[in-house]
Amino acid sequence: MASYYMKHPATCISATINKYVYVLVKKRFDDKIYLKYSENEVVDVRHIDDIQHDFIRETLKLMRVDYGVEIINWADIPTRGTGLGSSSSFLVALLLALYTLEGKYVSKETLAHQACYIEIEKCNKPIGIQDQYAAAFGGFNRMEFGSNIRQGAYKNVNGFGFGDQEMREISDHLHLFYTGITRESKDILATQTANLITNEEVIENMHCNVEVANELISSLNDKNIDAIPIALRQNWELKKKFAGSISNPELDRIYDVAMTIGGAEAGKLIGAGGGGFFLFWAEDKKKLKEALADYQELPFIIDKYGARIVINLEGLSW
Repeated sequence: MASYYMKHPATCISATINKYVYVLVKKRFDDKIYLKYSENEVVDVRHIDDIQHDFIRETLKLMRVDYGVEIINWADIPTRGTGLGSSSSFLVALLLALYTLEGKYVSKETLAHQACYIEIEKCNKPIGIQDQYAAAFGGFNRMEFGSNIRQGAYKNVNGFGFGDQEMREISDHLHLFYTGITRESKDILATQTANLITNEEVIENMHCNVEVANELISSLNDKNIDAIPIALRQNWELKKKFAGSISNPELDRIYDVAMTIGGAEAGKLIGAGGGGFFLFWAEDKKKLKEALADYQELPFIIDKYGARIVINLEGLSW
């Protein structure tokens, strides 16, 4: 979050998974904009400001779209309130699709930067920037964000160099379970943002959180994946201190069941907290799944790719 990384060097570790948000864009012969997501909208291209979907509206304005277009969105997971970064993934995908439709090349860095600008500056979301960079770059990465006199604002994304078999081994230990609770992250994150400006205890906890990430990076550079559950446990204990609504008795109960009955070594809520998905590290998947039988598992593997074009009919020659 900018309230932290513009004052202090920040580090996080992120992985993309093989659950996708799809965006289909197609030019139209008329001057209408047709939008199909959880709602349907039709507006004249001269009245883009009338679009209700804020991400689409601000993206079309940024891209200066002056032609009729149809945009269809669907996803493998719910696109709101899960903590899995699907909103930012949609925005990155939409930008890439529109650039491709117009026959323009766009870099991963530009995709991430513009998605952050739209989501944070234009749509006033009180969020961090790691989701947008994860969606644009893909893979299992260490990310560094910050600001200093020499570099100004800097954003570095680098992988760990794991091979496919090593990534499969890491994936086999990680398990996502849906709590059944969706939540608007903005209230939690707004509180967290304020705390990172004024609350010295929260700021110190975030310093500790960054140190946890840096220590894990050192271990992963040595291919020591046994350090992952240690970092997950430390992160979860720190995360709960950033804002009061990140956990609650029901979420604590799920965590305790996974740890004591399911044999998990570590776990944490993904995203802002308050609901969404728990991520657990466990050797025995069967035992964990039996302990959390009341909750839906989302099987996944870590995906090495970021946003990409699945098919480009404009670029095909028949």
